[in-house]
Amino acid sequence: MLRSRLSPLLARVGTLALVVLAGLAVTAPPASAATLSRECKANSIACISFSGYAGKSVWGYPVNSSGNNCVNYAAYRLMKNGVKQQSAMGSGGSWATSARNRGIKVDQTAKTGAIAQWNYGSHYAPGNGHVGYVEEVTSSYIVVSDSAWSGYSSRMTIPRGDANWPSNFLHFKDQPYQPPASGSFLKVRENGQIYRLVGTTPVYVSTWAAFGGAKATMAVSASALATLPATIPDGTFIKGAQRAEIYRMAGGAPIHVSAWANVGGSKATTIVDQVAIDRAGDGGAYNRLRAVPADTTMLRTTKGVVYRMRGGIAYYSTSMPIAELSEPVLVDHVALSRATTTGALKYRHIKAVKALPKITPKP
Repeated sequence: MLRSRLSPLLARVGTLALVVLAGLAVTAPPASAATLSRECKANSIACISFSGYAGKSVWGYPVNSSGNNCVNYAAYRLMKNGVKQQSAMGSGGSWATSARNRGIKVDQTAKTGAIAQWNYGSHYAPGNGHVGYVEEVTSSYIVVSDSAWSGYSSRMTIPRGDANWPSNFLHFKDQPYQPPASGSFLKVRENGQIYRLVGTTPVYVSTWAAFGGAKATMAVSASALATLPATIPDGTFIKGAQRAEIYRMAGGAPIHVSAWANVGGSKATTIVDQVAIDRAGDGGAYNRLRAVPADTTMLRTTKGVVYRMRGGIAYYSTSMPIAELSEPVLVDHVALSRATTTGALKYRHIKAVKALPKITPKP
């Protein structure tokens, strides 16, 4: 299934060695059936391009005409994770031995960011063995992305106890779950919920109609989703799909932008479901956006006024400069002047604007 740079002679020797190695292979836990499922499989690098992989040789490993080869893809993911060069590891079936010889931890414990490895003679890769990258780990399954010299890339879900379970896991530099690019859509395997990424923060999608119909999604486990940021970073701009309204994030809440000039000029935005904005803070999937900025969030406007948030109210001072607890976020002054609890939905993310009471010095 997979190849490294072997001469014809070495290839023949390797074939003979399989007879011996097959009996020594570390196999998966006992399994009565193979229930591996492919979430994506393509005769190209399409299923792994989300990682930035472009089918180019890394650390001297070859690729075939479609840019595929398991060892090259594994090398790419290691390089991206900051692992020092690991050339000449051999075919996939040799990687566990090569890793041990280099002082790399090798065991049967799946970890996100580890290299999944199948020995020569394994159920999944009985020929040259195989390697892939562990994207997710849950209590019942793992997700592995891989590339194959035979000309395909894939993402697959492997249940624990499956006959296709990797022989070993190689821990060069384990990493947390790495989501695809901002703007990508995720579908949670366990409940079918759809989210759109704004940066690395998932924002709930209540209806595909907001985006003109269903879009391509990447499956994600509920446990991996839970590791992603709970709120969108301050200063990020989003756009509601249904009403084309622009908002700037401040303290986890969307603050309406009535004109780009009021926030320093036009900026890049990510389109999200307007319902997620209107129902911000409603609970459950809608809690990725806050209804109002978190307490102590600092705001400022092009009018030169600085505000401090508390209980959804923006406070300012008329007697002295207000103490800035963090770097203020530049927001549209119109959103403050029209703050409401019962008016237009777009202005309900700030309840009111009030002056801090004057402090009269004691005699």
